[in-house]
Amino acid sequence: MTDDARQPTALALGRAIETGELSPVDLAESCLSGIEEAGLESAGFVRLTPERARAEAAAAAARAAAGLRRSPLDGVPISWKDLFDTAGVLTEGGSPQLAGRTPALDAEVVRRGREAGLVCIGKTLTVEFALGGIGTNPHFGTPANAAMTDVPRVPGGSSAGAAVSVAGGHVPIGIGSDTGGSVRIPATWNRLVGFKTGIGAVPRDGVLPLSSTLDTVGPLCRSVADAAEMFAILANDGPVDLAGARAAGLRLLAASNLVHDEADAEVAEAMPAVLEALRRSGATVVEAEIPEFTEIHDLLQRHGGIVTAEGYVTCRHLIDGREAQIDPDVLARMAEGRAMSAVDFLIVRDASARLTGKLAGRLAGWDALVHPTLPILPPPIAQVTADRDAYARANALALRNTRLGNVLNLAAVT
Repeated sequence: MTDDARQPTALALGRAIETGELSPVDLAESCLSGIEEAGLESAGFVRLTPERARAEAAAAAARAAAGLRRSPLDGVPISWKDLFDTAGVLTEGGSPQLAGRTPALDAEVVRRGREAGLVCIGKTLTVEFALGGIGTNPHFGTPANAAMTDVPRVPGGSSAGAAVSVAGGHVPIGIGSDTGGSVRIPATWNRLVGFKTGIGAVPRDGVLPLSSTLDTVGPLCRSVADAAEMFAILANDGPVDLAGARAAGLRLLAASNLVHDEADAEVAEAMPAVLEALRRSGATVVEAEIPEFTEIHDLLQRHGGIVTAEGYVTCRHLIDGREAQIDPDVLARMAEGRAMSAVDFLIVRDASARLTGKLAGRLAGWDALVHPTLPILPPPIAQVTADRDAYARANALALRNTRLGNVLNLAAVT
């Protein structure tokens, strides 16, 4: 995108298209040329879809001229993580094991985006099989964090490219998946809004799976209003009216246990200021321990995780006998899933259901549960790619807080 249109929200771009100030065709061309200039990897992309983008932009321009726009985002560019099937375009899940995979049909959410008039610019980089919170991929590349640029830092994963494509100013919306934090981690580290939708709220047809139990689809964007509008499109739901949304009057429960452990100094210092700002805005904020957090965390540490177990089952035909060809950091986690016993899996699955119910009861009467999305800042790429132990520690800390929302079936926004 051009400098003067680099960071507007998706809805602002949609309004400019509505009034005729902005052409969807010019906007798409600006996106494509900007990505080419930056380089695919640096912009967060694994491949562009220029023919599709130009055709969809031209159709959006014709609808705008005729006063027949399909949604407030008709004509607005979007990126799709390389897990979402796009008709006639490679969808390889960040893995050479899926090289050449070209679906005949769009994923259901891609179809819904197309029907709403969104313009597909391209497919974004992901961690191999979407299994990892750091965002590295030795096969297709690791885009540097677009918000913290003192040294090349990890973007967060697994929706690494989705975050960088938006934070770098290349598109206003990126769609990712979240099974243990893969929307919220890169959104947080790239200073974006990331929305993990509730399980089953958005269809997963045509999305390469990792965990049949926990996979969700969600947007990364520049504003809460953008996220709400995009969710309405993905879920085929009515529009959300945020005009009267205020912090005043909200009842917020702030978790005081587990989520602050081992926090970097910047995070530890920021959280009290955030809670105080909410109080000053008129919200009631009560800090309390959330026993369900500690219990499910301890069970996951002791018995293993649903994601790695189901991930191995899902991908075993691509891994067994090809271990040397898999990202070693991803392979290490798949090995944990392969080693998990049926008894351990059932213990965790049943505890997840039980604790989800307990937490729902605890939150009755509260509007939201608040805690830091991440306890740590993004480490340098060189650090985690040179040292497997450093990767494992950073990945575990990155996922610790976010996975709580997945295994306890919470919708979550950062």
